[in-house]
Amino acid sequence: MGHPDEVDVIVCGGGPAGCVVAGRLAYADPSLKVMLIEGGANNRDDPWVYRPGIFVKNMQRDGINDKAKFYVDTMQSSHLRGRQSIVPCANILGGGSSINFQMYTRASASDWDDFKSPGWTAKDLLPLMKRARFFLMMRGRFFKPTNNDSHGYDGPIAISNGGTITALAQDFLRASDAVGIPFSDDIQDLDTSHASEIWAKYINRHTGRRSDAATAYVHSVMDVQSNLYLRTNARVSRVIFEGNKAVGVAYVPAKNRANGGQFKETIVRARKCVVLSSGTLGTPQILERSGVGSKGLMEKLGLNCVSDLPGVGEQYQDHYTTLSIYRVSNESTTLDDFLRGDKEVQKELFQEWEVSPEKARLSSNAIDAGFKIRPTEAELKEMGPEFNALWDKYFKDKPDKPVMFGSIVSGAYADHALLPPGKYITMFQYLEYPASRGKIHISSPDPYKEPTFDSGFMNDKADFAPIRWSYKKTREIARRMDAFRGELTSHHPHFHPASPAAARDIDIRTAKELLPNAFTVGIHMGTWHRPGEPYNPDLVHDEIKYTEEDDKAIDDWISDHVETTWHSLGTCAMKPREQGGVVDERLNVFGTENLKCVDLSICPDNLGTNTYSSALLVGEKGASLIAEELGLKIKVPHAPVPHAPIPKGVPATQQVR
Repeated sequence: MGHPDEVDVIVCGGGPAGCVVAGRLAYADPSLKVMLIEGGANNRDDPWVYRPGIFVKNMQRDGINDKAKFYVDTMQSSHLRGRQSIVPCANILGGGSSINFQMYTRASASDWDDFKSPGWTAKDLLPLMKRARFFLMMRGRFFKPTNNDSHGYDGPIAISNGGTITALAQDFLRASDAVGIPFSDDIQDLDTSHASEIWAKYINRHTGRRSDAATAYVHSVMDVQSNLYLRTNARVSRVIFEGNKAVGVAYVPAKNRANGGQFKETIVRARKCVVLSSGTLGTPQILERSGVGSKGLMEKLGLNCVSDLPGVGEQYQDHYTTLSIYRVSNESTTLDDFLRGDKEVQKELFQEWEVSPEKARLSSNAIDAGFKIRPTEAELKEMGPEFNALWDKYFKDKPDKPVMFGSIVSGAYADHALLPPGKYITMFQYLEYPASRGKIHISSPDPYKEPTFDSGFMNDKADFAPIRWSYKKTREIARRMDAFRGELTSHHPHFHPASPAAARDIDIRTAKELLPNAFTVGIHMGTWHRPGEPYNPDLVHDEIKYTEEDDKAIDDWISDHVETTWHSLGTCAMKPREQGGVVDERLNVFGTENLKCVDLSICPDNLGTNTYSSALLVGEKGASLIAEELGLKIKVPHAPVPHAPIPKGVPATQQVR
């Protein structure tokens, strides 16, 4: 049966928030016709999606992978030493939840309070995260033992520690404690801002599968009802207005390869509501093509201005990450051989999955531990006036806000074709609340034309100091790990060779164990690749002292290497219209009727978190608001999730193997 040309609700964008809205509303009333339009492919039972350990394959930019779309800065950035940053976003049903790192992180309580919008404080939202009959499923089935009751236990999103936890994670936690970062059983309690933990993941402990939003909220409903219409590989071109009332949308094929290059639109009408949920980079483009945005831009592009909202596409935010890589002992368990393509290792790991996926190494993302941290008073004094001014304004009176996030990856998160053989760990750290801002705007009414994009990365000098500080902190942690065998110097700042801070590579003994038949191990020509110190488990390490020249080397490295974390937000902010706002507290687009934005573009300020959890919560809040306006009641529990056991609604520890 073909899709109808008129439905009750159209949801534009199948990321986490869009999946929640479409699934919740459709399940609430089987007579309500809901259409979900997604630009990417269907993720249903895609093994390259549901096997957690191979997520990195979906992030390749190789001309074949189509699970991600890549935005590139239109102009070179002086803040990145002439570089143009690349910001990928998901291009598949489920959005980032289908291809992300699967790290379960929650924002701090003050993050939601900073929205300054009725109904959006942490106190307002916490019951929605917990309440069994309503949003408890937002928090999912929480299979990680903790000492608090702030997590839910009977929803469709499964959370666990994954199938395995490596010894490197415990090594990391011990080393973190040695440098003043204590262990906690749960730093996702909305309050903890300086501690480490075993990091939970969006992985179903029973099946070993990734827990994505489409499987949980959309496929589950489509398995039992026929009122949810899914259209994939279709790009929403614009919203159809009658006056300022949204009455439908126009969409086009995802790729323009027919009709002589002219785009051919399909119109679907919406009797009750149009919901834009195409993400921080997609939603503002749809609004602008629809005549909602800066009147000056509309006039320039020959578009009729439906609502003059200069804030559309402005105040783009992200989290900034740098990755430093370290050598570890040959006895360490890492994913390096698997990732670099060792056929025997890949055969072994894939076979593990086929036999017992819930125990397999591929039922983990290899990111087993991490931390949230704030600087001490002594460290603040070394971080410079720009960051100290930001600290006093933004962090000082909000003790629940961490400044940096960090984690250990049991393997090199890098292109293994460019790395020497060996085993590695990656210290993955990102800045939680950057002061820098960017923007995105359409360059043409044509939905296939690339927008003008400025990521804004590092355009506020205050953002350098905390990243520099975090690099030093994670380096001290790595040096105190039992498995540490040196720095991979290609992935560290280029300090002066004579500096005590200069990176040193693998020690010769470990190198000879790695390549016992090589004739060249131990030949070191020049000083950039000096061998590391012989491993000594009893050595007490003094902290590295950095000079101003060393700090400059770190800052240059940051400019050359800082990247996105795929955590885009903020381009359609929920704040007063006169302050550049785009939506109100009920997510209505100012100056329009029957049009809402429900995704992370509505964030007026940053959220210190891996953003999947927040996207789910915004989706749940949006579904609740729309259901209320339609006179519906959200049904709980939600429809049974495919390939997953029915939750029992009680706390659970890891299953006995």
